[in-house]
Amino acid sequence: MPIGAHVSVKGRLYEAIPRARRIGCECLQIFVGSPRQWRRADYPPEDLAEFRRRRAAAGLDPLVAHAPYLINLASPDPALRRKSTEALVHSLRAMDALAGMAVISHIGSRDAPWPRARAWIARALRTALEESSRAMILLEGSAGGAIGGTFEELREILDAAGGAARLGVCLDTAHLFAAGWDIRTPAGIAAMAEAFDRTIGLRHLRALHLNDSQGRLGSHLDRHANIGAGLIGRAGFTAVFGHPALATLPAYIETPGFARTGPDRRNITILKRLRTLSAPSCV
Repeated sequence: MPIGAHVSVKGRLYEAIPRARRIGCECLQIFVGSPRQWRRADYPPEDLAEFRRRRAAAGLDPLVAHAPYLINLASPDPALRRKSTEALVHSLRAMDALAGMAVISHIGSRDAPWPRARAWIARALRTALEESSRAMILLEGSAGGAIGGTFEELREILDAAGGAARLGVCLDTAHLFAAGWDIRTPAGIAAMAEAFDRTIGLRHLRALHLNDSQGRLGSHLDRHANIGAGLIGRAGFTAVFGHPALATLPAYIETPGFARTGPDRRNITILKRLRTLSAPSCV
């Protein structure tokens, strides 16, 4: 399992690469615009080329982008759905230009009856895929307060969108725990993975967010904690690394950082040690 982090693109886009290397990343997640504004960032071709060159030299793979937090593909407001779809398309096209694997996106909030919301989401996903060429959309499971808090909801969305090959899922450990999955033990991880496989299919699970949780089990509270400093604990992450269906997935941290400055080397180092502990030769 390659371990990486969400890294800032402040300054020039390609400056994310040395930042990622400094904290020990093996893979990389970025924004390709403001996460909290609709304003889109357009990067000059030479910056895109330099990013690709530096990433290849650093071996940071795979690359993903996180879509803006403002996206709500299920909004009853047609203007907000249109802006959300456009923002998703922009992120996908950026990943196409940067040879990235996927865009990871939150889905939206529960502001309309489910059948109607599901249809809006599916239409937006189909449009975004039609208006981009290669990168995947990975729907991020929620902590339960927003759409995507159950595997059944995610399955229904994938089905409604036509089961496109460029659609998949990203699971966040903090969200899983807050949604009610007790992933603190190997048995808990196995139960979660089995349920995902039965409901959606593990072939659709393409990435993980590794974050500890401030929220209690089943609390639906989406609050990330540093690895080992939350209620999942180090044993839970060791169990993640030890599960064969999860062990090859790319994993990205979105932790607050021990100095409260965002994902840092200490969080990544802890995860790398736990990954080593879970290796068969160390069992």
